Amino acid sequence: MTIVQKMRSQLAPAMKARDTAKLAFLRYWIAQLTLGTGAEMADADAVKKMRGVLKEARSGVTTFTAEEINQLVEWVPASLGLDQIREALGPVADQIRAAPKDGMALGVAMKALAGQPVESEDVKAVVNTLRTPA
Repeated sequence: MTIVQKMRSQLAPAMKARDTAKLAFLRYWIAQLTLGTGAEMADADAVKKMRGVLKEARSGVTTFTAEEINQLVEWVPASLGLDQIREALGPVADQIRAAPKDGMALGVAMKALAGQPVESEDVKAVVNTLRTPA
């Protein structure tokens, strides 16, 4: 079941419960995650879009309320922690250290972590610790 299908399945219970906040949230995100053709966005793309909005909302760039942000957090899978990122980058740690520039090192790391739920700031922090001489 896709994210949009899960959201649609929660519409009727939200209507019956007269939960206007949840209903508005579900309708908004169903519309956002449905393409112009009527097809649903792939789950990976949907999560990426929701994660981006969540990042903006946490930084104060958007007008989302605290309740809307909390609802959004429920739909976005948790990101990997610093230790998990460090462990996942173990096989490419030498390449990260050998990269001539920080940007290139970050590129190696992001390529190695492709498809995994990570925050770029966390990856950058791990890359910096790997590149810092002990």
